Amino acid sequence: MCEKVTARCNWLQTAGNQLAHLVVTRLVDDDVFVKPELDDVINEERAVLFANSENPPPPCELRFQINARFKIAALTLVCSAPKLELFIGPSQEYLETVYGVCVEDEDADVPVRPYRYDMEIDRSGIALLNLKMLTCANEICIYGAMLHIGPNPNGITTQLPRPVEIQNVQDLLQKAGSSIAKEEKKTEKLESKDAEPATDLSVIKDLIDKRFLQLNQLITKRLNDFEAKQTQKLDRILALLDKKQR
Repeated sequence: MCEKVTARCNWLQTAGNQLAHLVVTRLVDDDVFVKPELDDVINEERAVLFANSENPPPPCELRFQINARFKIAALTLVCSAPKLELFIGPSQEYLETVYGVCVEDEDADVPVRPYRYDMEIDRSGIALLNLKMLTCANEICIYGAMLHIGPNPNGITTQLPRPVEIQNVQDLLQKAGSSIAKEEKKTEKLESKDAEPATDLSVIKDLIDKRFLQLNQLITKRLNDFEAKQTQKLDRILALLDKKQR
């Protein structure tokens, strides 16, 4: 299978073929992950070399993304970095830290050793991966990579971050601030009449806590309503597409 993979790296590519040719894809069964043969992953024509002149260099970040019609079930990677961190999805959720398995036997004459990673993605509908390769070296070689993919039953809905109307949130916060200011003025009048300042402080705190609780509930309701409407729109679009295909 040859599904298009978008690949990006924050380090400078100094050798090798185009980055778009780095990754191959393989359609797999959801229930069984079979590690591919090493020769199916590495290829001299696909290998690339990245470099960074900073000392110490920042982590080399490599991002893979596929069409949302598919999901990434696993990743096989062979590179010169001995350790990496894996982040998934549009929100870049941290998934795990993995140590690579050295492909070659330890030999003092070999300056750069390749490490193999076989990582299963135990999440539904993931079409975006970000790898943070951790090494003190200023050069990293990627010998080959393979994405194990399958149909994404959730379609595009799993790739959309939760919609948030920033202006609505700001308006709500402004209204809440005005309400709190009014309550503070009331409590100041109470404080001038009351001889127990500790009690007045308690009243102020209770009023503020109550207002922020109401604000939080209101914002949550607005966001949930907006998300539900967006989901309904997407469901209608998917239903129309499905109807046309039939």
